[in-house]
Amino acid sequence: MRELLLCAPDYYGIEYEINPWMSRARGAKTDLAKAQWQGLHKTLTSLEAKVELVPPQPKLPDMVFTANAGLTVGQKFIPSNFRHQERAGEAPYFVQWMKEHGYEILALPENLYFEGEGDALFGGEAALFCGYKFRSDIQSHRAV
Repeated sequence: MRELLLCAPDYYGIEYEINPWMSRARGAKTDLAKAQWQGLHKTLTSLEAKVELVPPQPKLPDMVFTANAGLTVGQKFIPSNFRHQERAGEAPYFVQWMKEHGYEILALPENLYFEGEGDALFGGEAALFCGYKFRSDIQSHRAV
């Protein structure tokens, strides 16, 4: 059974600009995002995926992007070291959730930027595909 971690978009919005796809002027369609999230959650549960929820937190609008929280390998969790301070506040909430659910936490050195499964995905058991430059450092992938 596939296990997925989601975070409701209760506080989602464009509160800052940390990449070329974010625009405070354009903003976010929060009602649409909430409706789409509800649809996704309903679909995943109807497909019998095991869906876990991490509670959303005020002033952390990007927690909804749970893939960026870190990388899981079995029951081990490598938390993200976010490049931007705007996202750094998410990390303790994801680490706490993972600890409470039995994951061993394996932290990278603080000087290595790593944004989890947003930049690193396993292809089978032997290959880890990684992206780097804008968010994650190549050195962080080598450390993983």
